[in-house]
Order: sequence, then C-alpha cells, then structure tokens
Amino acid sequence: MTHARSSHRSAKNGLAQRLTLVFGLVIALFVAAVLAINVQTQQRLLTEGETLNIDHLLRLTKEVSSPHLLAGNPAALEIFFEELLERDDILSVFLIDAQGLVFVAGSYDETPFLSTPDDPLIVRARETGIRQIDMDLDKATQEIAGPIHAGDQLIGILRISLSNKGLRQGVRTVFISNLALGLVFFFIAISVSSVLASRLTDPLTRLTAVARKVTDGDLNQTIDIRSNDEIGILADGLNTMLQTVRTSMSEVHRVAYEDRLTGIPNRSWLNARLEQIVQHHADKTCSFAVMFLDIDNFKMVNDTHGHHVGDLLLQGFARRLARCAAEKGLSVATVDHNDALLVNVCGTEAILTRLGGDEFTLILPSHLAKSLAASIVEAMRKPFRLDGTQLPVSTSIGIALFPDHAVTREHLLKCADVAMYQAKHAGRNTVRFYDHESHELLKQRSRMERDLERAVENDAFDLALQPQFHVQTGQVMGVEALIRWHHPQRGAIAPDEFLPVAACMGLLPKIGDIMMDKAVALAASINADRQTPLTVAVNVAVEDLSEEGFADGVAHLLDRHQARAQWLEIEITEGTAMDQNTHVEKQMAALRDLGVRFALDDFGMGYSNLGRLNALAFETLKIDRSLIDGIHDDANAQGLLKTVLDMADAIGANVVAEGVETADQLAFLRSTGCECYQGYLGGRPMPADAFLGWLARQDGSAADRDALRHAS
Repeated sequence: MTHARSSHRSAKNGLAQRLTLVFGLVIALFVAAVLAINVQTQQRLLTEGETLNIDHLLRLTKEVSSPHLLAGNPAALEIFFEELLERDDILSVFLIDAQGLVFVAGSYDETPFLSTPDDPLIVRARETGIRQIDMDLDKATQEIAGPIHAGDQLIGILRISLSNKGLRQGVRTVFISNLALGLVFFFIAISVSSVLASRLTDPLTRLTAVARKVTDGDLNQTIDIRSNDEIGILADGLNTMLQTVRTSMSEVHRVAYEDRLTGIPNRSWLNARLEQIVQHHADKTCSFAVMFLDIDNFKMVNDTHGHHVGDLLLQGFARRLARCAAEKGLSVATVDHNDALLVNVCGTEAILTRLGGDEFTLILPSHLAKSLAASIVEAMRKPFRLDGTQLPVSTSIGIALFPDHAVTREHLLKCADVAMYQAKHAGRNTVRFYDHESHELLKQRSRMERDLERAVENDAFDLALQPQFHVQTGQVMGVEALIRWHHPQRGAIAPDEFLPVAACMGLLPKIGDIMMDKAVALAASINADRQTPLTVAVNVAVEDLSEEGFADGVAHLLDRHQARAQWLEIEITEGTAMDQNTHVEKQMAALRDLGVRFALDDFGMGYSNLGRLNALAFETLKIDRSLIDGIHDDANAQGLLKTVLDMADAIGANVVAEGVETADQLAFLRSTGCECYQGYLGGRPMPADAFLGWLARQDGSAADRDALRHAS
C-alpha cells in the first residue's frame, strides 16, 4: 500500500516537473532568441556608430590637411595632429603625400613610418582610391587608410591607427547586461512554468488522490472537478463508474456474506468478523460468548412436511432469535455493518448468523449468555404456525466463552459446537456450557465413528459362532452368528459398544449386509456335507428389515452361495416384533415364502402381545438370559419361565434359553421340557475356522456315543 502511494506521488510530481521543464525551456529559448537578436542589434549599432565616428574623423582631418598638403606646409598641421593624438582611441596618425613620403607623423611610438610601400593598407588605398580598414582582433586595433583627393587628383593618404577597446567594452557591456536580463527572465519563466504546470496538473492531482484511495479499498470517493474539457468529462465518467462499482460491490458483498434464505449473515461473514474480534481482544480483557444453536429433529420436519415448510421454519427461527436478543437490549449486526468498525460483542451488540442447514450462532456479551439461552429455550416452546401447520420446535444450545474456553476463532467455534452436541446427548431442548471432560468423550466417540466408517469400507468385521444344544441329548442343533470387530489399535471391541454408535451413524444396514453375506456363506459351508443340517441364526436390525428389497437381497445371497433358505434363521428383537411396521411385515412375509426361519430374540424382556406373536408365526423364541440367572433357587423365576414356555407351546414355537452357564441351570431346563439352550456351559463364541474344527470333533464324539449305544 505504501509502495502504491509513493508510486502515485512520484507520478504526480514527475508530471508537474516535466511540464515545468518543458514550459521553462520553451520560454527560456524564446528569451534567449530575443536576447541574441538584441545583442546582435546593439553590436551592429555600436559598430555602425564607430564607423560613423571614423568617417567623421577622416572627413575632418582631410578638410584640415588638404590645404596644407597642397601648400607643402607640414608644420602647420603638427599642432592639429598633436591634438588628435590626445584622444584615447587614436594610437597614431600619419599623412603621406602623393609621392608616398610621410608628410606629417604623430604617434605614441618612437619609430614613425620610414617607408610607406611596406604598408599594404596604404598601397591598397592608393591603388583603389577608396578607404581601407583592417581590424586586428589580437591587438584590439583598427588600421585605416583613407585617400585625400583634390578634385580627381590623389594628393595624399591619411593613415590612422585606432584602439578597439571602447568598442569591445561596449560589446561586453551589452552582452553582460543582456545575459543578466536573460537570467532574470529565465527564473521568471521557471516560476511561471511551475505555477502554470501546477494549475494544469491540479485536476490530475485530484484524480490521482482519488485513484490512490480507491486502490487502498476506499470506494466512497467523489471527484469534484467542474470543467467542460476532457478532464471534466473523464471525472464525470469516473464518478459514474465509482457509483456503479459501489453498487455492484454492495450487491456482491451482500450475496457473499448474507444467507439468502433467512437474510442474516452467513458462515463466511461470521468467520471474518469473529477473527477480527479475537485479534482485537488479544489482551483477553474482554469476555464474550459464542452460542451454537441447532433445531432438534429438523430432518423430521423436512421429511414429514416438505422442504418448503422446513425453509419457513428456518426463517421463523432466525426471527425469534433476533427478537430474543433485542429483548436483552442487544442490537444485532447485519451484513451492511461497516467492515472497518468492530462489532462490540463485549458491550451492547451481538452477531447472529446461520452456518448452514439448521445450525445458527449467536455471539454476545458473556454475562448475558445464560439468561439469553434460557429465553430462547422458553421462546421456542410456542409452536410455529407455518403454511397452515402448527409445529412444536425445540433447540439444543451449546456455549463457549472467550477467553475461558478458547482464544482463537477455530477453537471457539469448535468448543461451542461440542457444547451443543453435549446438550443433544443430555436429551435435547437444553443448554450446555462447554465441558472439557465431556469433550474428551465426544472425541472418543468421533474417533469411533471414523474407525467404524473405515471398518465398513474395508469389511473389517468377522463372525464368531456360538453353538446351540439340545437340552436333553446335548446334540448341536444350530449356531448363532455374532458380529465381532477387532480394532487395529484397541483390539476386540464389544458389539454393545460399537453397534449403538453405528446405529446413530446409519451404518447398521451396511453392517447388516456384510454380516448377512458372511452368515449365508457359513451356512453353506457348515451344511455342505451334513446329513442333519444346522441352522445359522443371525441378528437383523429393524433398519435392515425395513428396507425395500431386503428379502430380494437375501434371496440373491442364498443363490450365490448355494445355501438353502431353511439353513438360515433371522433373529429380531421383541421391540421390533411388537411394533406394527408394515415394511417389516412385508419383508418378513417375503422371506418366509423363501423358507427362511424367524426367531424372536430377548424374549421376556418386554411386553409381548400373544396375538401379535401368533400372527407373526415365529419358529423360535429365545429366552433372555435375565430369566435364566438364579433359576435353580428362585421360585418366582421358575414360575415365570414355565409361563413363557407355556406361551411358546401355545403358538407352536421352539424355545432356546440363552446365557446357560451352570449345570444347575441346565438341570432345571431339562425338568421343564425346554428344547434348546445356548451359553458358556455348552460352548463360547469362537471364530469360524475354530468352530468348524470344534464341530468336527463334536460330530466324532456323537458318532462314537451312537456306536457304543448300539453295541450295548
């Protein structure tokens, strides 16, 4: 910027200097020409004056000398010649008669002419009969020879030597005086040129000043030049252009920084202003709050009522936030706020922005954060009337404080965002200030989410198989396929730790597809050469079972792995079964048509409708382990278990008791007529390869027992 200013200043000064120099040179040349002509004229006048003086001297001397020369009386002229020599300009004077002899001589030299033929000037005067002048510049003298006639007869020659000092002095005086005059005129010319250049460049100077300010980003400029010439036209054009640019820039600024839907500032404007505020308060003497707000269950509004209603809700939500801030005495900054002015979020101003989707931020003084957040939660209790529909809305609010929680723009926004998620995990429709410990838990959750995404992409899940046994004979009747995830750093992670996270992320359908593929493949592998097939049970989430085409996908897997549908048993939870979901019922019907079996998992943990169970026709009921614990010495638990078994018998379903770990539990199950059990007593979950080897050993032992039984 400084370089730009110096460039403009140099351009301006250079133009004025060049104009001054040009005008000065023109005037100086004109003055020099005039003075040169004047010097030449004065020199010519001096020379002509000197010539007239010489002619007068010659004429006078001839008039005085002619009578005496004719009379041959030189003595009469000596006094006259002596008077001539008294003049400062006459160096010598001689009168030569017609024969060439010196008639009268007067000189400051001691040696007079002795022989006239040696003087070429006298010779030329005698021969031509006219005056001869010879100027000796080195000696500063003039030599003159003038013939004297009596009628047509040459009677003598007057020879005079004159000094040129007077003429030279006059010429020098003329030159010096003209030179001094020329210098005076030159300096006057420079001054006049400077003034003239300044007058001519003044409009350009003002144009340059405006251009410099515009270059520095100040577009609020007007060029005040009133003239009818080209510069005036240029100024008018530039004023029009600046006005157009200001209008365009204002529109561009609005488009760039204003949220088109709600009319409040957007994320880009927030980032710029918050960065400005943080830097201005780097001394940390000011405290302000960054509030993150999110509309709870906004996606459901869009899905249920359409995006048009969702947009209306966002607009109404923004208006309520602004009204709540105004009720606290805060003025909300807009995009039109001067960028050069700091938003006083430590005083009486606030910043309301929409980050995108249903996320909003409020930046305000710290001491008002808690009360304003409570006012917002209360204000949202009133339903929104949108497009003829009343919508109850709640919001989760997270708050981070400067400088208590963070001192940079990025960290402040991150802490406020984390606090907002803490509010959501606390049950929504609530307010939370940033808490570091909770943040650490969220970061662990975030890492878990990233790792789960990679695990799904890389098919990092495996199956662990836990056998199911016949209660009376101990024969292996089936196997449950359980999902396992071995994290590359953390090792084995329990399903009850990562599956809820996967459900929140919407990854259960993808994980379910992976596990179903592996389960069908294992069913085909286990039963390939078995005369008595084993049923492979696999858990399916309601998210999977609700998808259109789920049954077709299972059919495709059965065909691809060449597995029979009867080998596959799908387990669903009691809660899923009791929920009358037409999508689930449709897929279950399609799968049952294929021959796939169904088991009700965790039976006994909730309320089951007997009619609903009978309608769904489950082949298997899996009794939850909570009913098995302590069954051998708890009369109430024993009575409850018998009731469940009677219910299963009433709907014609087999029963598998889960979580059997002791011989006493197994003994009681034998006494009740329970068909199958599953638990650590019979076998722990094991990798697929280990299970196949274990199963081979079990089959061998069973064959030996049969052989011994027949032999006996």
